[in-house]
Amino acid sequence: MNNKQHPIFIHIPKTGGTSINCVMKGTEWQTPLDFHYRHLDFDTKKSTCGDIFNVENSETYQKEFIFMMLRHPVDRLISEYYYIRKNAEFMGFLTTKPNSFSEYVDSTQTANYMLKFLDGQRIYSENELTQSRALEIISLIDKLNIHVGIFEEYDRSLSYFSDIGDFQWPETIDVKRATINRPSVKQIPADLLEKIIANNQLDIQLYQHCKNKLLVRTQQLAINKIKYQGGRVDFIIPYTMWNCILDIELTNRVFIEENKTFFVTLNTYLHKTTGTGKEYAKNWMKLFKKSVVTYFKGTKFAKQIKQIKKTSPVDEIIAVAKVIDEATLKPSMGLEIGSPKIKLLLTTAMGEVLQQEDVVKKGVIKW
Repeated sequence: MNNKQHPIFIHIPKTGGTSINCVMKGTEWQTPLDFHYRHLDFDTKKSTCGDIFNVENSETYQKEFIFMMLRHPVDRLISEYYYIRKNAEFMGFLTTKPNSFSEYVDSTQTANYMLKFLDGQRIYSENELTQSRALEIISLIDKLNIHVGIFEEYDRSLSYFSDIGDFQWPETIDVKRATINRPSVKQIPADLLEKIIANNQLDIQLYQHCKNKLLVRTQQLAINKIKYQGGRVDFIIPYTMWNCILDIELTNRVFIEENKTFFVTLNTYLHKTTGTGKEYAKNWMKLFKKSVVTYFKGTKFAKQIKQIKKTSPVDEIIAVAKVIDEATLKPSMGLEIGSPKIKLLLTTAMGEVLQQEDVVKKGVIKW
């Protein structure tokens, strides 16, 4: 890549691409789609890179510098499910809504998504990818000399991109879009891991081909060590643009829906007063507990919420979600499902804050 050439970055979801996009553009969050940044179209939920992998367009893209990241299909699928499992819009694209990760894996609509993305398909497309089409896409990666990094080899990948392209990576990179509440690969039962591998054989073929090529191309390359800062707590601010923080664990959303004014107001206030996920989580717990004590005084529900104390504020919120799920099923706990019950205890000063700009500018909150 010459210094004047603008690269095309193909950002496959849940492969660490948001961090790369933000560093390249010098932004806090990912940038709008265009010719040089290919991702999911927000409105259609379709990939915008399908034209690159159309054989008829080979000549058009032969001269372009194209790069992307891949992630091992097992870890990518775990991250994807636990990232969007509470998102009704995304889950709505599945013909049958899964009630567990195992059911998510069983769906043919979730299989081989990295290749389906490169094929230009919509997320959870019902169109199956054939072996011949998979081989064609892999062949085009080689023919167009698309440079592929590997999530599990992040330092190596960024060093490789710097070596063959005009990239200068900072010493420290912020981790974006970390899944707040998910199990590790080691926590997944062996039989389920085998099922994931069996259902995603084409993606594994793609992954192994590109990983092997990366390792060969970087045998003599000096790998620069990069520091990564951030993680699940740091993703709370952007996460709560689209979700109630309780959605990281909550199963039954009735309590949220009935008291949506409370939860939206609390979320809005925190976006205007906190600039980090840790601050958000700590203050969310403080204000939620205060309101619960007032509006559910003397109930078993209030007592259990008051007793929650964890080292991590995220773990405290997970514990709150579990208590709400239990109380939804047990009327004796005093949650009083059936009508709005709880309000945010706003002082005059807090009310005035609601008119201010968010601490971190992100756009319109959608939930």
